[in-house]
Amino acid sequence: MKIASIQARAIDCGFQTQKLQTSRVASPMSRWPQFGENRSSWMWPSKKVFVRIESDDGLVGWSCTNGGEVVALIVQAHLSRLIEGTAVTDIADVWDQMFNSLLPSGHSGFSMMAVAAVDIALWDLQCKTRGVSLVAALGGGASDLPVYCTTQQPKPFSGGGWWGLKAATPYGPGAGEQGLRANVDYVGSFRDASGPDGRIMLDSFMAWDADYTLRFAQEAAQHDLYWIEDPLPPYDMEGLHKLKSGLGGSTRLALGNFSFNRWDCAALIREGLADVLQPDVAWAGGITECLRILDMAKAAEVPVILHNTCEQPWALALAAAKQSDPVVEFVDRGKGSSLYGLMGDAPVFKNGRVVVPTDTTGNQPPEAILNQFADHDATKLLKEV
Repeated sequence: MKIASIQARAIDCGFQTQKLQTSRVASPMSRWPQFGENRSSWMWPSKKVFVRIESDDGLVGWSCTNGGEVVALIVQAHLSRLIEGTAVTDIADVWDQMFNSLLPSGHSGFSMMAVAAVDIALWDLQCKTRGVSLVAALGGGASDLPVYCTTQQPKPFSGGGWWGLKAATPYGPGAGEQGLRANVDYVGSFRDASGPDGRIMLDSFMAWDADYTLRFAQEAAQHDLYWIEDPLPPYDMEGLHKLKSGLGGSTRLALGNFSFNRWDCAALIREGLADVLQPDVAWAGGITECLRILDMAKAAEVPVILHNTCEQPWALALAAAKQSDPVVEFVDRGKGSSLYGLMGDAPVFKNGRVVVPTDTTGNQPPEAILNQFADHDATKLLKEV
């Protein structure tokens, strides 16, 4: 069985309207006043990218990632012509072809989102060919998993049995002493909601520097932060070493949201910087590459918590089948957000745990997404993205 066609489509699913985008959340751009009030004012192309791969016997594999029109164009204009006609079972070889073909233009960011989207859709197609769920194809695993919740409103999640609660920090260094105090108080609201023994974490989305992070950690010490996530850009290895030394193990460093392949992750592990590694399956090369990352982290005894897990059924399957003590992430998008069910049913939570999908029908977008692909041939799609 061979790959007959590949289509990619960038579709607005309301990402820019959800609360994390429209509220004040610190970011690499918040130092400029015109971009500090909300992420949607500057965020990269935010449409979701759906990839549809059809085999020559009519089966269809699906996936979804970020990156909007840029990633859709990479898939449609470049990757599709490389791998149409390839055997569906040659996923690892296809991955290597895609990665190496993109080396002249990049090996992270949008390029790896595109690779991830094709890879995930190929896994889905192979599972459908075999008539098994992804978690079964990966060796089987737990039926449900413990979840931590990323939210801006901790009170509604108090007492819900969650593994932990994570805040998205509102302010960066440019907000001065007043912003620092507001950040500390904000984390305090998470401590109040979780109780004295609950885990609380903080994501500062590359908005800080080493000195500010250490100052914040000192001021917030009474709240017993479990980790600080991505306080610095991933290229600032010197700053991360300064943090690792200055924190002295009192607060963990969770890194890797913006590590887009095994080599990025290997650097964090090799340098002893990541207390928790957090790659995103739909960004970091897909299932094939994340299997390699999980093996590498396991050998180094570095725990992995896959980023934004509960919106990605393939990430839940990976955690269930390939991790001995998995924890996954749920991002609070607001009640009824369409982002919860882009590849099937929305995740089901009970007492802070999420059910692992085991449906052998695999990834299946809702009808509104399927309609976007109806009667669109590859040439027309390319013009539209």
